[in-house]
Amino acid sequence: MKGAVLVIMLVLASQVLLGCAPQPESMFEQQAEEEAANEIGAHSTIQNYELSKPSTSSAANALDKTGHKQALPINISKQQTIARQPNCNAQQTSCQYLELNTLAFTPPQPWLANIMWQTVARTLSPDTPFTSQQQVARDSVSALLKQIEFHSAGVSSQPKYQRIDTDLILNQGLSADSVAASNSSNMDSHMNNEVMTGYLLVESTQQRSEDHQQGHRDYVMLDMQKKLQLTIEDVLLADADTQKLLSTFNTIKKQWLAEQGVEQQYLEEWPLPLSEQWYIDQQGLHLVYQSGELLNTQLQPVDFVVPFTQLQGIVKPSYMVRLSTSMTSS
Repeated sequence: MKGAVLVIMLVLASQVLLGCAPQPESMFEQQAEEEAANEIGAHSTIQNYELSKPSTSSAANALDKTGHKQALPINISKQQTIARQPNCNAQQTSCQYLELNTLAFTPPQPWLANIMWQTVARTLSPDTPFTSQQQVARDSVSALLKQIEFHSAGVSSQPKYQRIDTDLILNQGLSADSVAASNSSNMDSHMNNEVMTGYLLVESTQQRSEDHQQGHRDYVMLDMQKKLQLTIEDVLLADADTQKLLSTFNTIKKQWLAEQGVEQQYLEEWPLPLSEQWYIDQQGLHLVYQSGELLNTQLQPVDFVVPFTQLQGIVKPSYMVRLSTSMTSS
């Protein structure tokens, strides 16, 4: 009798232990986890690592209800995807190779991921139609990576070697309104004037032959609080236009052209179109011109910057970023 009671107790105990242990996942659960874990380019080599730069380890500063700054918890990590031509030998100069370094955001930031993947897709293929859906752009990039991996002859629309790097740079300083208010006895009442901005940088390096390498940079200016992309018109004052903005870059343009060997008589009349690539940081407002946009011999992007001291009456004061240290020196 005691033996039977012992057997029953052991059976009951084993059932309790099994009930507490995690149960095997169903086939559908396993499939869902595998699909979530797969990154673009299923056959590519993917490595994850944390960014070491303080400016990109977390996102912007937000304001709480009392007007004080608080950290906006967005962690950023980089993901690497490499696509190689089949049977690729690193010593073969004709081997097609594409390295893609993208960003992952935790918690997810769909609006930011949409902008990043759209920019990457258009960098790889300028004919990519604009869409607000992240997955559409991501699928087009994935398709291109797989083409490189499975086509022994390579993809004719892509260079032999290409590397794409993405980065998010945040302007964590104080706006001009906040700096001007630093002499006020109630600084907190002016903190609501702060505009948190940043910009997404997608940089491409291409090499189509051994002696020809060129770079391309795409900048997307961001309002981190409103979660939207800014246009150049968004940062200009109502009574300022793009021609007034371009006039401030004229001296820098002439200096750069002279350094490239352009004759003095042509410096003033040399056209300077408004670039689609621009951004704002603590230095001022930048206009970036891609290879060949200003001179046929120009192989790398050129970055023109005008400081905020020369942009009074053109750029809205709230977008004139100042370093936080400006408060202590004012």
